[in-house]
Amino acid sequence: MLLLVVLTLALGLVGAGFAGVTITVFLHRGITHGAIDMRRPLYELGRWMTWLTTFMRHWEWRRVHRKHHLYTDVWIDEVRHDPHSPIVIAEREGIDGFRRVSWHMAAIFHEEAKCPDIVDTTYDTAADRPLDGLDRLVFDRPVVGAIVAGLAYAAMLAVVAPIVIGERRTVGLEALCVIAGVVALAIHIVLLLRFGGAINSDCHRGAQVTPGAGYAKNVGILSFLIFGEGEHLTHHLHPQLARISRHWDLGWRVIQVLRALGLAQVAVERETVMSR
Repeated sequence: MLLLVVLTLALGLVGAGFAGVTITVFLHRGITHGAIDMRRPLYELGRWMTWLTTFMRHWEWRRVHRKHHLYTDVWIDEVRHDPHSPIVIAEREGIDGFRRVSWHMAAIFHEEAKCPDIVDTTYDTAADRPLDGLDRLVFDRPVVGAIVAGLAYAAMLAVVAPIVIGERRTVGLEALCVIAGVVALAIHIVLLLRFGGAINSDCHRGAQVTPGAGYAKNVGILSFLIFGEGEHLTHHLHPQLARISRHWDLGWRVIQVLRALGLAQVAVERETVMSR
């Protein structure tokens, strides 16, 4: 039983890791900011990974994030505002905005996705690949992606668990693996939401406003934990950079591998913009 618990925890952690890489490489640095130019196979892989690991619509993520950059920590009206600024939430709702962003990013995101400027093409550019039939038939159903991921977890555990724990395959054990698959999916989702919340809350605790970046700040430890995304002030000032952090930027390491495989090209090298 202990080994099954360990396997379930490990599977959830690995799934959350794949989600983190998908967000930072494909969604964030790729389709949103154009920091990397992705070849078609990588773009297709990114769409599927977004559906299977983040349970979001890739075009909504792109639009919401571009809006965040346009109105960082600012509220003008019901449409023109930062979608998930802890500063704005605290000022407007009289609550702890950092706590809300830290733990309720999914609710904030889905509410923002209903805004007319997210539903339409306000934040799209000519460089964006147009949505196609696959987007409408498959990727427009993120809940289905989550269900498929949960089934995949259960199937992997049903195959691997009897071998690892050394028990004969039974109906009871397979039922237990299904439950463990649901738990692994829950671990995956909780980690995904928590680390996403940390970027948008802890990395906006700056002591002063920086033009074009709001209260964004660099948090080194988060770069280690969240694939290089912790150098948040740097990113707001230079969103075109494929390499966000100087140290611990796992997203950048993945991009280097993709570049070596001929699947991606870097738009701007960090060294040409920053001295370190």
